[in-house]
Amino acid sequence: MRENPVRTSARFVMGQAQGVRLDAQALDRLAQELLGLPPNAWEGRYHFRGEEELTLRYLLVLDTLNYCFWPDKSWHVVGPEGERLSGYVALAYALRRAAENAPEFFDPQHLAHLDEPALRDVLGAIPLLPWRVQGCREVGRVLVQWGSARAFFAAARGSCFRLVELLTAHLPSFRDSAVYRGRWVCFHKRAQILCADLAGTFGERGPGALEDLAWLTAFADYKLPQILWARGALVPHPRLAQRILAKEEIPAGSPEEVEIRAATVWAAEELTQRLQAQGRTIRAFEVDWLLWNLSQSLVSVPHHRTRTRAY
Repeated sequence: MRENPVRTSARFVMGQAQGVRLDAQALDRLAQELLGLPPNAWEGRYHFRGEEELTLRYLLVLDTLNYCFWPDKSWHVVGPEGERLSGYVALAYALRRAAENAPEFFDPQHLAHLDEPALRDVLGAIPLLPWRVQGCREVGRVLVQWGSARAFFAAARGSCFRLVELLTAHLPSFRDSAVYRGRWVCFHKRAQILCADLAGTFGERGPGALEDLAWLTAFADYKLPQILWARGALVPHPRLAQRILAKEEIPAGSPEEVEIRAATVWAAEELTQRLQAQGRTIRAFEVDWLLWNLSQSLVSVPHHRTRTRAY
Protein backbone atom coordinates (compact mmCIF):
# COMPACT_ATOMS: atom_id res chain seq x y z
CA MET A 1 0.00 0.00 0.00
CA ARG A 2 1.28 3.45 -0.85
CA GLU A 3 2.24 5.88 1.89
CA ASN A 4 -0.53 8.08 3.20
CA PRO A 5 -0.39 11.30 1.11
CA VAL A 6 -1.10 13.30 4.26
CA ARG A 7 2.15 11.99 5.75
CA THR A 8 3.99 12.73 2.50
CA SER A 9 2.50 16.22 2.39
CA ALA A 10 3.46 17.00 5.98
CA ARG A 11 7.03 15.85 5.40
CA PHE A 12 7.35 18.06 2.32
CA VAL A 13 5.87 21.15 3.99
CA MET A 14 8.04 20.82 7.09
CA GLY A 15 11.09 20.66 4.86
CA GLN A 16 10.17 24.09 3.48
CA ALA A 17 8.34 25.75 6.40
CA GLN A 18 9.26 29.25 7.47
CA GLY A 19 6.36 30.08 9.78
CA VAL A 20 6.55 27.15 12.20
CA ARG A 21 9.08 24.66 13.51
CA LEU A 22 9.12 21.73 15.92
CA ASP A 23 11.22 21.65 19.07
CA ALA A 24 12.81 18.23 19.65
CA GLN A 25 13.36 18.66 23.38
CA ALA A 26 9.78 19.76 23.94
CA LEU A 27 8.59 16.77 21.93
CA ASP A 28 10.67 14.55 24.24
CA ARG A 29 8.98 16.07 27.28
CA LEU A 30 5.53 15.78 25.76
CA ALA A 31 6.17 12.14 24.87
CA GLN A 32 6.96 11.47 28.53
CA GLU A 33 3.71 13.17 29.51
CA LEU A 34 1.72 11.07 27.05
CA LEU A 35 3.51 7.92 28.14
CA GLY A 36 1.90 8.25 31.55
CA LEU A 37 -1.64 8.62 30.19
CA PRO A 38 -3.93 5.59 29.89
CA PRO A 39 -5.19 4.54 26.45
CA ASN A 40 -8.34 6.31 25.34
CA ALA A 41 -11.47 4.25 25.52
CA TRP A 42 -14.13 5.10 22.95
CA GLU A 43 -16.43 7.74 24.42
CA GLY A 44 -19.96 6.33 24.50
CA ARG A 45 -21.76 8.89 26.64
CA TYR A 46 -22.37 11.45 23.92
CA HIS A 47 -22.06 9.29 20.78
CA PHE A 48 -24.75 7.09 19.29
CA ARG A 49 -24.43 3.36 18.88
CA GLY A 50 -27.48 1.38 17.83
CA GLU A 51 -28.72 -0.54 14.82
CA GLU A 52 -25.90 -0.79 12.30
CA GLU A 53 -27.39 1.12 9.36
CA LEU A 54 -28.53 4.01 11.54
CA THR A 55 -25.17 4.11 13.33
CA LEU A 56 -23.32 4.31 10.02
CA ARG A 57 -25.58 7.13 8.84
CA TYR A 58 -25.03 8.91 12.15
CA LEU A 59 -21.24 8.67 11.84
CA LEU A 60 -21.27 9.90 8.25
CA VAL A 61 -23.37 12.94 9.16
CA LEU A 62 -21.34 13.54 12.34
CA ASP A 63 -18.03 13.82 10.52
CA THR A 64 -19.58 15.71 7.63
CA LEU A 65 -20.45 18.44 10.15
CA ASN A 66 -17.40 18.15 12.38
CA TYR A 67 -15.64 21.46 11.76
CA CYS A 68 -15.26 25.12 12.72
CA PHE A 69 -17.27 25.61 15.91
CA TRP A 70 -15.35 28.69 17.09
CA PRO A 71 -17.11 31.49 15.11
CA ASP A 72 -19.94 31.50 17.68
CA LYS A 73 -18.73 30.67 21.17
CA SER A 74 -22.29 30.95 22.51
CA TRP A 75 -23.55 27.90 20.61
CA HIS A 76 -24.09 24.97 22.95
CA VAL A 77 -26.22 21.90 23.57
CA VAL A 78 -27.59 20.77 26.93
CA GLY A 79 -26.15 17.38 27.84
CA PRO A 80 -27.80 14.33 29.41
CA GLU A 81 -27.29 15.65 32.95
CA GLY A 82 -28.00 19.28 32.17
CA GLU A 83 -24.38 20.16 31.47
CA ARG A 84 -23.48 22.76 28.85
CA LEU A 85 -21.78 21.05 25.89
CA SER A 86 -19.89 22.89 23.17
CA GLY A 87 -17.92 22.12 20.03
CA TYR A 88 -17.60 18.57 18.76
CA VAL A 89 -19.13 16.95 21.85
CA ALA A 90 -22.23 19.13 21.48
CA LEU A 91 -22.56 18.09 17.84
CA ALA A 92 -22.13 14.40 18.67
CA TYR A 93 -24.77 14.54 21.40
CA ALA A 94 -27.29 16.59 19.41
CA LEU A 95 -27.09 14.07 16.59
CA ARG A 96 -27.33 11.21 19.09
CA ARG A 97 -30.61 12.67 20.38
CA ALA A 98 -31.88 12.82 16.81
CA ALA A 99 -30.88 9.20 16.17
CA GLU A 100 -32.68 8.06 19.31
CA ASN A 101 -35.78 10.24 19.09
CA ALA A 102 -36.19 11.09 15.40
CA PRO A 103 -34.22 8.54 13.34
CA GLU A 104 -36.09 9.65 10.22
CA PHE A 105 -33.77 12.68 10.22
CA PHE A 106 -31.06 10.35 8.86
CA ASP A 107 -33.24 8.99 6.05
CA PRO A 108 -31.31 9.52 2.80
CA GLN A 109 -34.17 11.31 1.04
CA HIS A 110 -34.65 13.61 4.02
CA LEU A 111 -30.96 14.48 4.13
CA ALA A 112 -30.86 15.03 0.37
CA HIS A 113 -33.56 17.70 0.64
CA LEU A 114 -32.66 19.13 4.04
CA ASP A 115 -33.23 22.83 4.67
CA GLU A 116 -31.89 25.20 7.28
CA PRO A 117 -34.92 25.11 9.63
CA ALA A 118 -34.82 21.31 9.75
CA LEU A 119 -31.13 21.25 10.67
CA ARG A 120 -31.60 24.09 13.15
CA ASP A 121 -34.29 22.01 14.87
CA VAL A 122 -31.68 19.33 15.53
CA LEU A 123 -28.55 21.39 16.20
CA GLY A 124 -29.82 24.80 17.26
CA ALA A 125 -28.01 27.93 16.08
CA ILE A 126 -24.79 26.16 15.15
CA PRO A 127 -22.24 28.33 13.31
CA LEU A 128 -22.01 28.18 9.51
CA LEU A 129 -25.43 26.57 9.15
CA PRO A 130 -25.68 26.98 5.32
CA TRP A 131 -22.39 25.09 4.86
CA ARG A 132 -23.62 22.30 7.10
CA VAL A 133 -26.92 22.00 5.26
CA GLN A 134 -24.99 21.63 2.01
CA GLY A 135 -22.88 18.85 3.54
CA CYS A 136 -25.94 16.95 4.76
CA ARG A 137 -27.47 17.18 1.30
CA GLU A 138 -24.31 15.70 -0.20
CA VAL A 139 -24.55 12.79 2.25
CA GLY A 140 -28.20 12.24 1.39
CA ARG A 141 -27.52 12.14 -2.34
CA VAL A 142 -24.67 9.66 -1.87
CA LEU A 143 -26.80 7.39 0.33
CA VAL A 144 -29.63 7.49 -2.21
CA GLN A 145 -27.15 6.59 -4.95
CA TRP A 146 -25.58 3.69 -3.01
CA GLY A 147 -28.83 2.44 -1.49
CA SER A 148 -27.55 2.41 2.09
CA ALA A 149 -24.72 3.54 4.33
CA ARG A 150 -23.82 -0.12 4.79
CA ALA A 151 -23.23 -0.52 1.06
CA PHE A 152 -21.14 2.66 0.89
CA PHE A 153 -18.85 1.67 3.76
CA ALA A 154 -18.64 -1.94 2.56
CA ALA A 155 -17.14 -0.66 -0.69
CA ALA A 156 -14.00 0.26 1.27
CA ARG A 157 -13.46 -3.46 1.97
CA GLY A 158 -12.07 -2.88 5.48
CA SER A 159 -9.44 -0.32 4.48
CA CYS A 160 -8.88 3.24 5.71
CA PHE A 161 -7.02 3.95 2.48
CA ARG A 162 -10.00 2.94 0.36
CA LEU A 163 -12.53 4.64 2.63
CA VAL A 164 -10.68 7.96 2.41
CA GLU A 165 -10.62 7.57 -1.37
CA LEU A 166 -14.36 6.85 -1.42
CA LEU A 167 -15.20 9.83 0.78
CA THR A 168 -13.10 12.29 -1.16
CA ALA A 169 -14.32 10.97 -4.51
CA HIS A 170 -18.04 11.07 -3.72
CA LEU A 171 -18.39 13.82 -1.11
CA PRO A 172 -16.80 17.12 -2.19
CA SER A 173 -16.91 18.56 1.34
CA PHE A 174 -14.42 15.88 2.45
CA ARG A 175 -11.77 17.07 -0.02
CA ASP A 176 -9.16 18.76 2.13
CA SER A 177 -6.16 19.98 0.16
CA ALA A 178 -4.15 23.06 -0.73
CA VAL A 179 -1.33 24.18 -2.99
CA TYR A 180 1.89 24.93 -1.13
CA ARG A 181 4.97 26.24 -2.98
CA GLY A 182 3.51 24.97 -6.23
CA ARG A 183 2.80 21.48 -4.95
CA TRP A 184 -0.52 19.85 -4.09
CA VAL A 185 -0.70 18.83 -0.43
CA CYS A 186 -3.56 17.21 1.46
CA PHE A 187 -4.69 16.67 5.05
CA HIS A 188 -8.06 14.86 4.72
CA LYS A 189 -8.85 15.58 8.36
CA ARG A 190 -12.53 14.63 8.38
CA ALA A 191 -12.15 11.66 6.03
CA GLN A 192 -9.44 10.20 8.26
CA ILE A 193 -11.28 10.91 11.50
CA LEU A 194 -14.31 9.07 10.15
CA CYS A 195 -12.10 5.98 9.83
CA ALA A 196 -11.07 6.30 13.48
CA ASP A 197 -14.65 6.98 14.61
CA LEU A 198 -15.83 3.92 12.71
CA ALA A 199 -13.20 1.76 14.42
CA GLY A 200 -13.95 3.26 17.83
CA THR A 201 -17.71 2.96 17.59
CA PHE A 202 -17.64 -0.70 16.55
CA GLY A 203 -14.62 -1.70 18.65
CA GLU A 204 -12.61 -2.48 15.47
CA ARG A 205 -15.13 -5.21 14.65
CA GLY A 206 -17.73 -5.53 11.91
CA PRO A 207 -17.85 -2.24 9.96
CA GLY A 208 -15.06 -0.95 12.21
CA ALA A 209 -12.63 -3.77 11.39
CA LEU A 210 -10.20 -1.66 9.38
CA GLU A 211 -6.99 -3.47 8.54
CA ASP A 212 -4.77 -0.44 8.08
CA LEU A 213 -5.49 1.90 11.00
CA ALA A 214 -1.74 2.54 11.34
CA TRP A 215 -1.95 4.17 7.87
CA LEU A 216 -3.85 7.08 9.43
CA THR A 217 -2.07 10.24 10.55
CA ALA A 218 -3.13 12.77 13.15
CA PHE A 219 -6.17 14.84 12.22
CA ALA A 220 -4.92 18.35 11.54
CA ASP A 221 -7.38 20.71 13.22
CA TYR A 222 -7.13 23.80 15.45
CA LYS A 223 -7.07 22.15 18.90
CA LEU A 224 -3.98 19.97 18.42
CA PRO A 225 -1.65 22.79 17.34
CA GLN A 226 -2.94 24.76 20.32
CA ILE A 227 -1.83 22.13 22.85
CA LEU A 228 1.42 21.51 20.94
CA TRP A 229 2.20 25.23 21.09
CA ALA A 230 1.29 25.40 24.76
CA ARG A 231 3.73 22.55 25.48
CA GLY A 232 6.46 24.19 23.40
CA ALA A 233 6.56 21.40 20.82
CA LEU A 234 5.21 23.52 17.97
CA VAL A 235 6.90 26.92 17.74
CA PRO A 236 5.31 29.54 15.47
CA HIS A 237 7.40 32.38 14.08
CA PRO A 238 6.97 35.46 16.31
CA ARG A 239 4.96 37.29 13.65
CA LEU A 240 2.60 34.34 13.24
CA ALA A 241 2.36 33.91 17.01
CA GLN A 242 1.34 37.55 17.36
CA ARG A 243 -1.39 37.12 14.75
CA ILE A 244 -2.79 34.08 16.56
CA LEU A 245 -2.61 35.83 19.93
CA ALA A 246 -4.48 38.77 18.42
CA LYS A 247 -7.15 36.29 17.19
CA GLU A 248 -6.60 37.38 13.61
CA GLU A 249 -8.04 34.94 11.09
CA ILE A 250 -5.44 32.90 9.22
CA PRO A 251 -6.80 32.31 5.70
CA ALA A 252 -7.47 28.73 4.65
CA GLY A 253 -4.82 27.53 2.22
CA SER A 254 -2.36 30.28 3.13
CA PRO A 255 1.27 29.20 3.66
CA GLU A 256 0.96 29.87 7.40
CA GLU A 257 -2.17 27.75 7.77
CA VAL A 258 -0.75 24.89 5.72
CA GLU A 259 2.44 24.94 7.81
CA ILE A 260 0.50 24.88 11.09
CA ARG A 261 -1.41 21.81 9.92
CA ALA A 262 1.68 20.07 8.55
CA ALA A 263 3.54 20.70 11.81
CA THR A 264 0.62 19.16 13.70
CA VAL A 265 0.73 15.99 11.63
CA TRP A 266 4.51 15.73 11.82
CA ALA A 267 4.60 16.37 15.58
CA ALA A 268 2.20 13.45 16.04
CA GLU A 269 4.47 11.28 13.88
CA GLU A 270 7.46 12.24 16.04
CA LEU A 271 5.52 11.54 19.23
CA THR A 272 4.31 8.18 17.91
CA GLN A 273 7.90 7.14 17.17
CA ARG A 274 9.09 8.25 20.62
CA LEU A 275 6.32 6.36 22.39
CA GLN A 276 6.86 3.22 20.33
CA ALA A 277 10.60 3.39 21.07
CA GLN A 278 9.73 3.29 24.76
CA GLY A 279 7.63 0.19 24.33
CA ARG A 280 4.14 1.62 24.04
CA THR A 281 2.02 0.11 21.29
CA ILE A 282 0.28 3.11 19.81
CA ARG A 283 -0.75 4.50 16.43
CA ALA A 284 -0.70 8.09 15.22
CA PHE A 285 -4.47 8.52 15.46
CA GLU A 286 -4.36 7.34 19.08
CA VAL A 287 -1.68 9.96 19.80
CA ASP A 288 -4.10 12.44 18.26
CA TRP A 289 -6.81 11.34 20.70
CA LEU A 290 -4.47 11.78 23.67
CA LEU A 291 -3.49 15.27 22.51
CA TRP A 292 -7.09 16.26 21.80
CA ASN A 293 -8.14 15.25 25.31
CA LEU A 294 -5.28 17.32 26.74
CA SER A 295 -6.42 20.28 24.67
CA GLN A 296 -9.87 20.25 26.31
CA SER A 297 -8.42 21.50 29.60
CA LEU A 298 -7.31 25.08 30.20
CA VAL A 299 -4.60 25.90 27.66
CA SER A 300 -2.24 28.87 27.99
CA VAL A 301 -2.47 30.04 24.35
CA PRO A 302 -5.41 30.49 21.95
CA HIS A 303 -5.99 28.30 18.92
CA HIS A 304 -5.51 29.71 15.44
CA ARG A 305 -8.67 30.81 13.68
CA THR A 306 -9.39 29.66 10.14
CA ARG A 307 -12.88 29.71 8.66
CA THR A 308 -13.00 26.42 6.80
CA ARG A 309 -15.01 23.26 6.25
CA ALA A 310 -11.85 21.16 6.60
CA TYR A 311 -11.69 21.26 10.43
